[in-house]
Amino acid sequence: MISLDKLTQNHRLIKIIRIFLSFVLSFILAAFVTQFIPPVYIGRVQVEIFILFTVFFGLLLYFNAKYTWMFNITISIFALVILILIVGKIGWKSNAVINNAINSTSLKYQASQVEILPAKTSKAPHISLQKRIQQKIDYKDSVVRNFAVEHSLLYFDEYYTKYRQICRQFSLIKYIKDNYKYVSDPSGFDYFATPDESIQLMAGDCDDYSILMASTLKAIGVNVRIIWAPNHVYPEMYCGNKNQFDKYVNAIYTCFPEKVKNKQICYRLDKNDEYWLNLDFTDKYPGAPYASPEVLSIIYIK
Repeated sequence: MISLDKLTQNHRLIKIIRIFLSFVLSFILAAFVTQFIPPVYIGRVQVEIFILFTVFFGLLLYFNAKYTWMFNITISIFALVILILIVGKIGWKSNAVINNAINSTSLKYQASQVEILPAKTSKAPHISLQKRIQQKIDYKDSVVRNFAVEHSLLYFDEYYTKYRQICRQFSLIKYIKDNYKYVSDPSGFDYFATPDESIQLMAGDCDDYSILMASTLKAIGVNVRIIWAPNHVYPEMYCGNKNQFDKYVNAIYTCFPEKVKNKQICYRLDKNDEYWLNLDFTDKYPGAPYASPEVLSIIYIK
């Protein structure tokens, strides 16, 4: 006969195993489900994976304590679902799950506001130059639109369920940043290339890059403005209010982890407390540090 002590020990061991299985499955499910919900912050801490884990773990412990048969069925179903997901039958994307889980358990939110400072030693460009840039921007042209759509689908599709159109925007930005090469204007003359020209050549100076970036982003529904700084021109991308900007920051850390690392995400606030993200040519990810905080003129795109 089995002694009472032996039965008690076996019961405790089974209970420990069930709690361990509940813990592991709860974390896996939380990591998977976090792909499909936007980031949630409490202060600078991203918490959606902790909330999901707590809910799943609590439910499994409840089933284990009150309905042992339901717990066993639930564990079996979860194990089967996870097995199917792992072999890729219904959309398990391991890299996306892992990256989302890592980003959801870290304190990476580092964003730095950059004030617009008036330039002290340079004069604002003549209004005719600003109008020339505005006239060159063309987001309704079929070549520009087709280029924008095609390259908005190249990267980050695995994160679309979480970040939606931000993935499309970042895919287009990545392609342009990775492939655009700097070539100076003719000596003594400011040449402003059309977006069609830049699409063909993928080369030009900072104002050509800004025209291309503004035109293509506008072609997929993004609001963009161009900043004219001393000896430099660059675009900024509209991100909306604080909650929307939080999604952009989280998506940057997710989509550009090797380029961002522990750097700050740089942005500006307008008079309506709405956020604009730096898209300068000089670095490889959205929100890179500004080359200079000084501004001569802001060109809005209609």
